[in-house]
Amino acid sequence: MRFFVTKDLGKNSALKLIILFSLIFFLGLIITNFLFMYKIGFTPSSVTDYYLGNPDIFREPKSYGSLVEETHFHLFAMGIILMTLNHLMLFSNLKDGYKIWIIVISFTSCLLDIGSSWLVRYVSSSFSIVKVSSMIVEQIFLVLLIFIITKSIFSNKNSELLYK
Repeated sequence: MRFFVTKDLGKNSALKLIILFSLIFFLGLIITNFLFMYKIGFTPSSVTDYYLGNPDIFREPKSYGSLVEETHFHLFAMGIILMTLNHLMLFSNLKDGYKIWIIVISFTSCLLDIGSSWLVRYVSSSFSIVKVSSMIVEQIFLVLLIFIITKSIFSNKNSELLYK
């Protein structure tokens, strides 16, 4: 990460290329997240069916083991992804207050997305609205982070990059 903390970023085309390809992979993540969300559904009732099962459509409830596996992978992967994107966003010209809000909302929505799967399955189907809302907010903030980073790093104006 120390290579990201440099005032010469505007002159380092190799580093810009690495960041560009990373952002392309993150966009791929967003696309596959959307496809997964489409599989689950965008309504509380479809989320409930996905996690609690529905005999009318021959859907089995999510097992404890599959939730553990899903949670384990997502906590690690999304933690690294959000740390990376938020770290790069810190070098944008946004005001500190906006940066703090973006960090808090991006991590919180992700934690709610992951945690609400358990809440729907083992506490109450009423948490399905939390699942739908947090999935949507999480994707919006991933796109926002990628947009901010791309605009900041690949802008022709060196004044766009502020290092504090």
